[in-house]
Amino acid sequence: MVERLPPEVEAKYTKYLKLRETLSVVMREKATVEAGLAEVESVLKELEGLPEDAELYRLTGFVLVKKSKNEVVEDLNKRKEDLELKLKVLKSQEEHLKKELERIESELRRLLQGGAVGGAKGA
Repeated sequence: MVERLPPEVEAKYTKYLKLRETLSVVMREKATVEAGLAEVESVLKELEGLPEDAELYRLTGFVLVKKSKNEVVEDLNKRKEDLELKLKVLKSQEEHLKKELERIESELRRLLQGGAVGGAKGA
């Protein structure tokens, strides 16, 4: 016969699994933002070598729109700022989730090693 886990242990384990999934989503999103940031930085570097009056085009929907170098650089710098802010938030979330996962994992170990009797509450 299979013994059921105490409700407290089941609840903590369920929370642990949900946090792991959330961490996985955050890490994937962080990787996407990092790739976008690298691309923006690469384009900005390429634009540095162009003359101020260079003809540039920006894809808007399905249409190429002529823009000045200054406009494109401004747009890219704004995009870079947005991505850096988003990356900072995602790194903070990742750190918080990892700490929370470690805490819950430690509690689960303690509860399971102690037979889940008299375990501390507060998750």
